Amino acid sequence: MTREEQREVSKILNENKRRLKRLKAEHDPVTGTGDGIVGKRVRLKLDDYHYVMHGKIKPLPVQFVPEEMMEIPLIAELKKAGSVRAFIEKHPWKKKPPTIGAVMEQVADLREQYDFQYWAYTQILIDDKELSGLIPFKLNYAQISVEEKVEELRKNNQPINIIICKARQWGGSTYSIFKQAWISLKWKASHSFSVCAQVNGTAVSITRMLNTAFLHYNAKSLGVQGQLKMSLIPKTSEYIFRDTANNKQIRNNRIRIGSAQEPDNLRGLPGSGVHFSEVAVWPDSPKARAEDLVKSIAGGVLPRPYTMQVFESTPKGAGNYFHRAWLAAKAGVSNFTPVFIPWYYIPHDTLPIAHLSEEEFAYWLWRNRFEEGYEGNTQPGKYFWRLWELGATLEGINWYRFKHLEFSDHADMASEAPSDDIEAFTFSGSKVFDVYHLDMVRADCKPAEEKGMLVSEGAKGAGVLKDIRFVASDNGDMKIWRRPDKQKDISDRYLVVVDVGGRNQTSDWSVIRVFDRAAMMFGGKPELVAQVRYHTDYDLLAYDAMRIAMWYNKALLVIESNTLETHDPERDTDGNMSEYILDIIAGFYDNLYARAGSPTSMRQGKPRRWGFHTNIGNKDSLIGNLVTCVREHLWIEHDTICVEEMALYEKNEKGQFSAPPGEGNHDDVLMATAIGLWICFREMETPKWILPKGERRAQRRDPNSVAIL
Repeated sequence: MTREEQREVSKILNENKRRLKRLKAEHDPVTGTGDGIVGKRVRLKLDDYHYVMHGKIKPLPVQFVPEEMMEIPLIAELKKAGSVRAFIEKHPWKKKPPTIGAVMEQVADLREQYDFQYWAYTQILIDDKELSGLIPFKLNYAQISVEEKVEELRKNNQPINIIICKARQWGGSTYSIFKQAWISLKWKASHSFSVCAQVNGTAVSITRMLNTAFLHYNAKSLGVQGQLKMSLIPKTSEYIFRDTANNKQIRNNRIRIGSAQEPDNLRGLPGSGVHFSEVAVWPDSPKARAEDLVKSIAGGVLPRPYTMQVFESTPKGAGNYFHRAWLAAKAGVSNFTPVFIPWYYIPHDTLPIAHLSEEEFAYWLWRNRFEEGYEGNTQPGKYFWRLWELGATLEGINWYRFKHLEFSDHADMASEAPSDDIEAFTFSGSKVFDVYHLDMVRADCKPAEEKGMLVSEGAKGAGVLKDIRFVASDNGDMKIWRRPDKQKDISDRYLVVVDVGGRNQTSDWSVIRVFDRAAMMFGGKPELVAQVRYHTDYDLLAYDAMRIAMWYNKALLVIESNTLETHDPERDTDGNMSEYILDIIAGFYDNLYARAGSPTSMRQGKPRRWGFHTNIGNKDSLIGNLVTCVREHLWIEHDTICVEEMALYEKNEKGQFSAPPGEGNHDDVLMATAIGLWICFREMETPKWILPKGERRAQRRDPNSVAIL
């Protein structure tokens, strides 16, 4: 091992120690300290304070409580006093002062209300499968990752709507069901919720953990409701939890149980929460749409603070309802927050390194980081290096290598133990684009600087090209990473490509992409600087395309004119509307792309034809060129949708290139990019400086002179 290799191995080993510590989530929910404690904390020192945990009284002189608790007068005064006894003695009570025990109980109630991790650990017992016994519910690293998102929504008084794409068996349902129970007990007097799985038995098993927990629950811990005061909170209730056939009850809040196969027990019922389990395997066909079922169940949940909806599932292929819901959440076009839980967030998805020393394993990982050859039934060395770069531990990678041997297809492994949310939604066809190359493209992706739309003097006709200006709007369809450089001193700089889709919301998207080619003058890369992706009428698409092209310094405007509809049943448009759009544009915009005709037509003097013609004959070439551009990272891409379309793009069993089958899967941005990069590199002239007239005359007089720019 060389010195450089030793340094790299040492870096890996040090980083692995940090990751293992993070994965173990070594925190103390009682004191509120350690890695894994969620939220900002404040030190509360009470010398004589004790707490109760599962029937046992224990001292707790110092605890770090959520900072929100400091806004409560009781806690603030206790902190100043330094002990419960001192607080009681110094406070000017109008009536008989409370006992030390009564004050401690109220502090415990408040801590449980504001600190879910503390409540879960001190009040909830769960059945541990490995230890075969009851243990306190201590959040693991994956559950903490979800808790951080949920608490952010709760503290901002937003509805708690999350969608979780996950690996298997990390306790997602356990976390969700007890978070709902916590809200019901500690925050909302009215918080009934539903649990729906693929089959009724699964929903029953999810809620069965409530039975176990409440058999051992502290009956005095009934929660604090309403305005918090320093007066004592009476604790009178006949029950905390009741259990019946298909319904359970926490205090006065019902927990309804149902399934995707038998959902009638849940349809249209009012409530404040719902937990949908393994949504990806729910029936999803024209006759039984998972989306309709979800809406019928969740329809009674109003968007209010402390309402909670959770969609969680392992991915089961692309194109199903869960996949569509996930993409919508990632794109920010739904009211759900996406949370991805990869397998390397799960503590039990590790395997001690026994066949090598840790140093030897790290060296193997480093040495083979570029290796593309497959190791039997497992993945190549560069795949394992990618797992390391994503955040896996060495012990996790060791587990993955052995676990992978159980699967004959990597797609099956990726579905059960996904490493990222792109890989998670696997499919049957063969991938067109290499995931490692896409990582390089994805590295340039970032949110747009501006959103809105262009407007002009006229809505149609020649007025479309006059007085063009940008109007910002959070809901605008146009995303801009960089506005046009209005110096107009570079030729062949901007390129605008239009892929024509359909008008209705389930059709293919219409896409307008703008590329800036200025850097190509110096050997640099073209860059995406603007994009529109929407459904609209075709005349409006034509006018928008003209505005954008004119705004970007009268760019070359390319309209895809394809005849693939008769050959590609997956394409969902209203027929070939390209000719209609071209007829509108050709009358007003004169920097319009025209393709050369056949050699015969050229010899006969026939004119070139408007638009870029995509057909069965040239689609392979377009995609082949795009594969090269991805592999060699030949352009700068900023939009994540483009990368996601590429990650799912396949060559199917018929040998056709397409998005995988299923509603919600598209390749419109991909195709606009393929056409744009083809023209960028193969048809347009290299951009050049446009010299002022005086400099052009001087250069003609002295052809050996070079303009200083």
